[in-house]
Amino acid sequence: MKCSVLMPVYNAGAPLRTAIESILTQDEPDFEFLIIDDASRDASAEVIREYAARDRRIRPIFHRANRGLAATLNEGLEECGSELVIRMDQDDESLPSRIDTQTRFLEPRGDVAVAGSFVYHMGKRPEYDRMVTMPTEHEEITRALLDGNCIYHPSVILRKSKILALGGYRPEFKNAEDYDLWMRTGRIYRLANIPVPLLRYRFSTTGMTLSQKWQQMFWVQMAAISHRAPDQSHEQLLQAATEAMQRLDKEWFLQQVAMGTIDELTRLRLWRDAIKVFLLFSRELGPGRNFGIARHVAASTCSALLRDHRLP
Repeated sequence: MKCSVLMPVYNAGAPLRTAIESILTQDEPDFEFLIIDDASRDASAEVIREYAARDRRIRPIFHRANRGLAATLNEGLEECGSELVIRMDQDDESLPSRIDTQTRFLEPRGDVAVAGSFVYHMGKRPEYDRMVTMPTEHEEITRALLDGNCIYHPSVILRKSKILALGGYRPEFKNAEDYDLWMRTGRIYRLANIPVPLLRYRFSTTGMTLSQKWQQMFWVQMAAISHRAPDQSHEQLLQAATEAMQRLDKEWFLQQVAMGTIDELTRLRLWRDAIKVFLLFSRELGPGRNFGIARHVAASTCSALLRDHRLP
């Protein structure tokens, strides 16, 4: 067995079938596929059972109560039968060469504990996909991590024993579990990003609000502070993160998030999502900020339409 593929699932909806099939149709067929349903309330469990009945490589686990992402991932790492574990998310799409490329990359590099890859942001149609590049070498990655996450979580392959030795994912870093893990890993082991796109990443807007983005920034700040001061207690980290958030310009931050999100959605030609997000964010920002966002949206839309006109 070349590797284990680990995919947590919670209320995945329609994209789940595409995610599962993108793994089952890989060029490299020798793997196990561990899918853990974390007590979904939709039809996700039924979809998983359907595919598991067809393909013996799928090993499903079904939770009776929701445990959360970090606990589910830690359970999955313990359950995986291979030392090499590929992460997959329920709404993304792995490209056919992903498993072969990542296992070939990691097998001879015993000092590398985590390797992500370049990704495509998934457009309305594949021709509108946008490739996203990241730093590839360990030294570049660890420097970049000081400013933000530069490893796409669903793109990674990792070494199970090394990650478990570090304590795995820490649930206290809500919505920033991966960022915290990469920084802890990078202090001891090497990190990498493979310089080819191996994943189509779905730019999901489900449940997206600026309030959630602000809350997520709190956990990002807490993870960054923990990296700089790993001996601080949880209570000290919470206090330090609170103080760091008080120094941020909240309105400016939220405006940047809104403009960046809408700009990316228009690039991907996800027009309905862009309008939905604009209307949602507009209710959370004042009139002055909304005017700036509306002007930015108009410019972004015009640029996208001009690029469409140049397409053959």
